[in-house]
Amino acid sequence: MVGAVLGEVGVRNIHTIISRLVLANICFLLVLIALSGCDDIRFRVRIPPGQQVDVFRQASVPKLDVLWVVDNSASMSEEQQALAENFGYFYDYLDSTGADFQIGVISTDIYNTEHQGRLLGQIPIITRATPTAEQVFATNVNVGLDGKGDEQGFACATLALSEPLVSTSNAGFLREEAYLFIIFVSDEDDRSFGEAHYFLRRFEQIKGIGNDGMVKVAAIVGDVPEVPQWCREQKNVESGERYTELAVATGGLTLSICDDDFAGNLDQLGFSAAGLKRHFTLSRAPLDHTIEVWIKRSCSSEPMSEDLCEKFYNDCAGSSGEIYGQICILRQSLPDGWGYEHSSNGIRFFGEAVPPFGSIIEVGYTPDEDSI
Repeated sequence: MVGAVLGEVGVRNIHTIISRLVLANICFLLVLIALSGCDDIRFRVRIPPGQQVDVFRQASVPKLDVLWVVDNSASMSEEQQALAENFGYFYDYLDSTGADFQIGVISTDIYNTEHQGRLLGQIPIITRATPTAEQVFATNVNVGLDGKGDEQGFACATLALSEPLVSTSNAGFLREEAYLFIIFVSDEDDRSFGEAHYFLRRFEQIKGIGNDGMVKVAAIVGDVPEVPQWCREQKNVESGERYTELAVATGGLTLSICDDDFAGNLDQLGFSAAGLKRHFTLSRAPLDHTIEVWIKRSCSSEPMSEDLCEKFYNDCAGSSGEIYGQICILRQSLPDGWGYEHSSNGIRFFGEAVPPFGSIIEVGYTPDEDSI
């Protein structure tokens, strides 16, 4: 009798233990799902190591309107030709991302009635569907050399993106739902009437109140605060302070027009225009040696190159396209990989390892308790 009672008690204890284990596992799963912050990501057995997992989402594929504002003064012949010859680096990058983009070109000429913010070229709006797009841009970007010396890029861009031109000469270029990327190219500074912050407000208001993040400015101009002496003397370039001020205010890229590497500059601009993020700030300071970085892509997406991965898993067999079943444990390396920056407490991605549009980034690590 005693043995039977003990046996019954033992069975009850076993059931209790099993129930508690099941409950604990359920709670653990719920915590993991909550940490992911993404409703459409399933639980997976494979999770990053460490006691902390920070989860980030890369930007989505954008709809993008790109306006090039190119100086048409007499000193810009070489620069216009360099843009024409190297545009492929910019175009190919945008094309490879799958972005829905439109590209137009205007000059900085506020006096010539055929310019004054009007899109130039027989095919004024270039898209991924435009045949021989690089040749079309090469023609459009040769905006001439007859402009006066007081280049007014800001004023011309404002005209291009305002009525009546958006409904007449430039109709179809500015799309309400698209991000706007304005690129100024000049060997002299802007001389439009009005402070730079006035034009910043004008450009940001194009997308409406609260949507100022949909506007970004970039500039290929003379170095700030000072143009290198050789460039000033040989190319007669002056510092592009106003253009730089506007680019910095919108988080855009500023490149030197003195740099002969237009191929590299245009590749950087393509990346910047696409809106991909390279840097992600961690929630806690990590022990460096414990960091692992995982890039997860949906089953319907093109996989990352396995050459970038220490390990690659594909859990997509029998899964729907929405499941994030492609998993790359990314290498910590250069020129293609990731690195940890102490100064910003963030992970920075380099080269081909920048996470693709729509991907999930999970960073697992052991926090450095001494830094708290």
